[in-house]
Amino acid sequence: MNRAALWIGSSLLLALGLVGLWLGIQPGYQSYGTRLITPKPAYDFNLIGPQSQSIRLSDFRGKVVLVFFGYTHCPDVCPLTMLELSKIYQALTSQEQTRVQVLMITTDPKRDTTAVVSRYVAAFNPSFIGLTGSASVIAKTAQAYWVGYYTLKATSPQQYEIAHNADVFLINPQGRLELIYTKDKTAQTARVVRDVRWILAGR
Repeated sequence: MNRAALWIGSSLLLALGLVGLWLGIQPGYQSYGTRLITPKPAYDFNLIGPQSQSIRLSDFRGKVVLVFFGYTHCPDVCPLTMLELSKIYQALTSQEQTRVQVLMITTDPKRDTTAVVSRYVAAFNPSFIGLTGSASVIAKTAQAYWVGYYTLKATSPQQYEIAHNADVFLINPQGRLELIYTKDKTAQTARVVRDVRWILAGR
C-alpha cells in the first residue's frame, strides 16, 4: 500500500467514528472506544500462527478479540501498543481473560516469520498470538480493517521501517467489529477494560 492509501484509510475510519459518536448509539453506556454506526461482521482472515498453524478470526468466536497490526522491528509505536494491551489484559480477572484474545497481525511478513512474531508477542503475554502470512494475504486483511502501511527509511533490503495505522480493533463474541481505539486511547487501561467488560456482559 502507498502513502495515499494509508491516509485514505485513516480518513475513512475517522469519518465512520465521528458519525457513530454523533448518532449517540445505544444511550445508557458511553463507550470509550469509537463505535461504528452498526457493528459490521469483521473480516474472517486466514493467517499463519504459532507452529505454522492456520488461524482464522472465526476460531475465536465467543471471545472478545483485540486486533492490532504492527511489526516486530517497529522502534516505538508497536512495542508501546503491545505493552498497553498487556496492561489491559492483566487488569481483567482470570475468568475474563479466558474470554479475551489479543492478536497482532504483522505488516512485515518478509521479516516476521511465525517464529519471530510468536516470540515477540509472547514477550508481552504468553497468551497473545502473533500472525503472519503472504504479502498479498496480509495486504487484503489490512485493507479489510482500513489499515494502510508502506515502507520508509529503507537502508538495505533487511533494514527498513514501516509506517502504519496503530489502531486496535475490538471484535465482539459474535464476530462483529464493535469498537476502534486510536493509539492515544489504548493507554487508558481502565477505560478500555470497562468497554471489554461491557461487551463480555452482552451489552
